[in-house]
Amino acid sequence: MFPKLEHDLSTIEFGIRIADFMPLAFKTVPVAGLAERELQLLHGLGRLPNVIHLEDSFVNDNGDTVLVLPMLKKFECHAVNKSLCAVRKTARQILTGLTAVHAKNIVHLDINPSNLMVTHAERDVVIIDFGLSMQIDRTPGAQGQLPVCGTTGYIAPEILKAGGTYGAYDPTSADLYSFGVVLGEMLEPYIPDCDLHYFGSKYLSVENTNQTIVLLKEFIAQGAYYPRVLLQAADLLRILLEEHPKDRKSAPELLESHPFLNVTKATSVGTLELCDWVCRVQEIKYQRYLCREQSGCEVYRYR
Repeated sequence: MFPKLEHDLSTIEFGIRIADFMPLAFKTVPVAGLAERELQLLHGLGRLPNVIHLEDSFVNDNGDTVLVLPMLKKFECHAVNKSLCAVRKTARQILTGLTAVHAKNIVHLDINPSNLMVTHAERDVVIIDFGLSMQIDRTPGAQGQLPVCGTTGYIAPEILKAGGTYGAYDPTSADLYSFGVVLGEMLEPYIPDCDLHYFGSKYLSVENTNQTIVLLKEFIAQGAYYPRVLLQAADLLRILLEEHPKDRKSAPELLESHPFLNVTKATSVGTLELCDWVCRVQEIKYQRYLCREQSGCEVYRYR
């Protein structure tokens, strides 16, 4: 066994399966009710794209349930020099996973960077940890209650304000808001002056995100300054962060129709690299500064 990691509700140990030398993670959940619920959800999910799958399960000598899962690598929101092409690929994979999960009438309720991991071989993003997830009723007119749970800074406004009661909106939209916060963390180096530095911290609030939406709209309106692909990324972020769940598009709708996620070869400027973009941002800010300074000033001509 490799060293183990301990969390509030579980312990994770690492090892290798002797039969095929596959690296595995062994998640021990000592709380019986939580263990049974997560085990049931994982069995129901089966093998979905970009979603963790259950390899096996057993009860240890202490009577605790142990979930056997593939070993994965840590997901980094702020990877150095991550291009917009890489951000797009990550966004598509997370939305693909959410689409598959939501199609099973399951809402995750805790989408955040610590619950996203990367496969060793293909470097694909995988959604993990369904300990807070629950089955929901999405039939028209159905009423239900989502628990007030999740990670501070990533919880959707409707859960915090209405105590999780749904009926007039699709409860899976809560996961889309949480993913929006994650996307904001990834885009923070690219989109200046939109208060994205709050994203990923416990200080992020509904008021912060509403202000960010206003700033994003102003940013998008300055289309002449910025590459089209960056404006498209800002628009996707704006949609995900909307306070009212009805204003957020579903994961399959975004995958199918949003321009940032569906770039053709003709608009392949999405390979914009962060290392090049930092200097360009400074140039844009200086140009805007000069424009402001010159407005309203008298012009003197001399020879």
